[in-house]
Amino acid sequence: MKTSSKLIFVLISSLIMSAAFAQGFTRSMAKTMDADQDGKITQEEYMKHSSDMAAWTKMDTNKDGILDEREIQYGFTDK
Repeated sequence: MKTSSKLIFVLISSLIMSAAFAQGFTRSMAKTMDADQDGKITQEEYMKHSSDMAAWTKMDTNKDGILDEREIQYGFTDK
């Protein structure tokens, strides 16, 4: 029973996060993802908060595995 409860929790959490990201990333999310607060988001930092690799691929326009200030500004908005 505990395993199924955990699985349900993970699935619901994933759906909630997917819905939030589908509406667009916010600056607040970007600050949370930037764990070391260096102004950049590595793919590792990103993956701790999202598994939406389609969004990552769109935002990482120079394909270096890091979202820089320009890419964050483009991908994370306060709509």
